[in-house]
Amino acid sequence: MKTIMLVDDDPHIVKALTDHIDWPSLGLSIAGTASNGLDALELFQRMHPDVVMTDVYLPGMTGLEITQTLRRDHPHLPIIILSGYDEFENARAAMRWGVNHFLLKPAEVEEIESVLREVLLEQDVRERHERLEQTYKQEVGRVLPYLRKQFLHELLTTRYRADELPKERMDYIGIHMSSQTRAISLQLNRPVFLTRMKERDWQLLRYGAADIIQETVKEQAARMNGQVEIVDYSDQVFVLLLLGDKDHLEECLPLVERMIDQIFTYLKIEVSAGIGRSKSHPCEVIDSYLESREAVETAEFQGGSRIYHYETSEEAEPSVTDYSLLLRQWNEAWADIRPDLAEEVWHHICLLLKEGKCVGIQDVQVVAVSLFDTLMHSWNRLHPMLAPPLAMSDFLREIQSKYALHDLVSWMDRIICDWLEQIRKEMGEKKSNKLIEQVKQYVELHYAEEISFEAIAKGLFVHPKYLSQLFKRVTGENFVSYLNGYRIQRALELLQSGHYMVYEVSEMTGFRNATYFSQVFKMLTGKSPSEVG
Repeated sequence: MKTIMLVDDDPHIVKALTDHIDWPSLGLSIAGTASNGLDALELFQRMHPDVVMTDVYLPGMTGLEITQTLRRDHPHLPIIILSGYDEFENARAAMRWGVNHFLLKPAEVEEIESVLREVLLEQDVRERHERLEQTYKQEVGRVLPYLRKQFLHELLTTRYRADELPKERMDYIGIHMSSQTRAISLQLNRPVFLTRMKERDWQLLRYGAADIIQETVKEQAARMNGQVEIVDYSDQVFVLLLLGDKDHLEECLPLVERMIDQIFTYLKIEVSAGIGRSKSHPCEVIDSYLESREAVETAEFQGGSRIYHYETSEEAEPSVTDYSLLLRQWNEAWADIRPDLAEEVWHHICLLLKEGKCVGIQDVQVVAVSLFDTLMHSWNRLHPMLAPPLAMSDFLREIQSKYALHDLVSWMDRIICDWLEQIRKEMGEKKSNKLIEQVKQYVELHYAEEISFEAIAKGLFVHPKYLSQLFKRVTGENFVSYLNGYRIQRALELLQSGHYMVYEVSEMTGFRNATYFSQVFKMLTGKSPSEVG
């Protein structure tokens, strides 16, 4: 049975915790209690409890100072703050020092027991993981593929220092210690008709795409000077890591073009490729990856089955002051109840966070807490009788489980988008549909021309990223899919008239060339243009 140490200067709180929490059912027993910080540290050294629950304000030493002291020698020790003060500065400090949970008094027995179960489960998972790693060390041959795969994924999600990636570690898992490294993101663009498929059918297509990527790299590997690693990043994203003593992008570009062509030819799935800039050390590959993701986002505006290079920005690097200004604009937007402006400010913050401009994950968490604090105050002011979309305690608990920058920013993006949607429902906002109708009207008038989504957004005086997300939320599909669908519908009408050749219809409906037109036509209708005509 695991043990817990309780630290609180209020004997009534200690007694309530002792008497009302069902410790045996949790698999816990109380190792001891302390009423001040110094006694707590001494008791910890004698009893070595598995979990610590402490108040913030204590005689001699605060609970946060206890946390900071214990963290030096016990980085994985589960620590729970139980405080009677609703101060966000305490929450920020607690997150910086790795507190597992921050509970506010008076907390319900069920909530405390739920947190304890979660902490024990996390501890059990971590201990199992440590035992698993020990087993792996005894079976190196079986472990290395797993370690290699995990490490490659971590290179894209974790900001390492150069000294954390010594040559010995890289050699151990078979990764070339290169002086040049670059990331290429391959995003599978799942069209609308595929979203209606059963998940099993999509996974089969995805497996086929993975096989084409692997076979293409395998066929060309012997001819290349460097090393190409494939990272299965997510449901729709694969990442190629180029490692070598020199940048061998030129050798890889035909490789990427072949992958895109074959996946579209055999599977009818469009692939967008984003290319990050070359970096001088593997620890910087995360920057190249974030650049590649930013580049591939352009595909949403310009179309799939193409390669996009990251364009360097001449803007100054953002600093803490930049975030302070943006957070002030965020506060002002909510003070004036302007969700559109708030969304634009969030998109700016989101882009900076995705580029990894903060020092570490804790800095991103501090920004996230500030954003959420404003949301809570705004909601309570506007809707004092309604429960908010997300409770503060749930937010603080969930943010602790986000260890990767990408996961944390994506999670915050979902929270803010959901929050904005709820606010707009409560306000009865109708502007969204009007904007989308204007986009559709533009397509109807200009579908035969070269269409720039960014130009449409500029004409409507909105941010392209905001308009893109709004379009997808309202219509259920992205702009490129809608545009292709509209053009193919008009092409179908022209072909059925019998007055035009296929290449003429291709030009009349805005496609770049007849071959691409025929491929998209068959993908959406199931027939070739010649069969219809």
